[in-house]
Amino acid sequence: MAICSSCGGSGIQRISEQRFRTCHDCLGRGVLRPVASPTTSTYPARSVVGSLEERSEKLKEVVIKKAVISAFAK
Repeated sequence: MAICSSCGGSGIQRISEQRFRTCHDCLGRGVLRPVASPTTSTYPARSVVGSLEERSEKLKEVVIKKAVISAFAK
């Protein structure tokens, strides 16, 4: 973590002589967290389309199983 250069670590920015606001860069914490690169993400790398395709396949399987079960129940 590094001290925020916008607010100097206080978490508050001076706008004018008598006006202050929460620092938007550090969200009022006074320190900046390092930004994780996409390659070091905790989530597996996969596309949104691939994820949606997987979900649709699982949904199809569930629908087919329910149809088979209801057909045999009659």
